[in-house]
Amino acid sequence: MRKLIVALIAPLCITALPAPAQQAKSAPDSEHQLLASLSGQWVVTQSLWSTPGKPPKIDRGTADLAMILNGRHLRQALRIDDGTNFEGLGYVGYDGTTGKFFSTWMDVNFPGIVIARGSFDAGSKSITLVGTMDQTKDGEPVGVREVLTIMDRDHIRYDFYETRRGVEALGVRLDYTRRR
Repeated sequence: MRKLIVALIAPLCITALPAPAQQAKSAPDSEHQLLASLSGQWVVTQSLWSTPGKPPKIDRGTADLAMILNGRHLRQALRIDDGTNFEGLGYVGYDGTTGKFFSTWMDVNFPGIVIARGSFDAGSKSITLVGTMDQTKDGEPVGVREVLTIMDRDHIRYDFYETRRGVEALGVRLDYTRRR
């Protein structure tokens, strides 16, 4: 009976927390401003290497990038017209506590999630993130490296590398052009 009461009352206690609009808003730092500069509608060209060393399959698509959660996270909704109704959803953010960027990625091709962390290099105008993709066909985690390069205000490139059996290979390249 006690567990039932706690289960019924606990959701009510959440209302005692301040609403997001009531929480203090801090000025966005340069890292969040960088992410915000990527907001917008994009046309995407995807190059997909299913076999390393062979030519990639090229497909077109669109991406909607928008800052969410009080300007702290960049959300990407990606659709690729490859005949499979490909959809993906990702987030890139910056954690001021750790001084690291982070990303998460989910899509229709696998049941897991990719999580990576990294930093920005001003010289190359790129965010490089390293992490893992936990759920694979053979049950072994796959190392990943993501490189998001800001070419200019209207062009960005995203490269996704996988490391399998100690060998890193480019798997996906997305070239974005801002829609006008």
